[in-house]
Amino acid sequence: MSEKAAPVSPENKLIALQLALVFGGTLQVGEYRNTTETLTVDILSCCDRPVDGVTSYSTIKLSDHPIPWGEREFSARLELAGLCVNTVTTFPNLLASAAFHIMQSDALYHPGTVIPDLVRQSQVSSTLPHLYLTAPFPWGDALNRLNCGTKKVTWLLAMPISESEYAFLREHGDLAFERLLQKQDTDFSNPDRPTVVKVDASM
Repeated sequence: MSEKAAPVSPENKLIALQLALVFGGTLQVGEYRNTTETLTVDILSCCDRPVDGVTSYSTIKLSDHPIPWGEREFSARLELAGLCVNTVTTFPNLLASAAFHIMQSDALYHPGTVIPDLVRQSQVSSTLPHLYLTAPFPWGDALNRLNCGTKKVTWLLAMPISESEYAFLREHGDLAFERLLQKQDTDFSNPDRPTVVKVDASM
C-alpha cells in the first residue's frame, strides 16, 4: 500500500461520497499498487460496519478502466465491494489484487464469475481459495448503479469460496449456489467459515 494516494477525480469523489452514505461510520482510503507498480487502485474501508467486528471495503478507481464487451465497451464500469472480519488485515490486498486482475483481463466480469486461486495467493484464507463475484446483496440497490456523469458505475461483491463450493457452482449455477448460501445463513465475512458444500469422504 502506498502512503500517499494520487489525486482523485471528481467522478471518483462521487463514488467515495456514495460509499460514505452507504457504509456510514469513519472511512479510510489507501492506495495500492501492483507488483510492477504500473497499476493503482484505492481501497476505501469502514471499520465495524455494517456490524461490530466486520469491516466494509470497496475499490475506487477500478471504474476508470472500461469493461470490454466484444468489440465495444460495456455500458457500465465496475467497482468491487467486500466484507471481512476486522482481524483479517490482508483483505484489502485481496480486493486490490482482484481489481488488478480485472484491469488486465479482456473478460466480462458479472454476477456468478469466479477468479480461481486468487484468495489462495493472497493468503487471506487457507480453506477458501477462490474469489466469487456476485451482486452486492448486503447493500442492495444502494450499490447497484451510480451515474457519475462521465461514467456509470456498478458494484460486485467479492467473497472467498471453497473448492467444493466452486464445483457446486460450476455444476448447478450461481442461483442455486446463492440459495444454498442463504439457506445455511452463511457468514461470508469470515474467511475461516466452514464450506456450505460438504465433500463425501468415501468418494
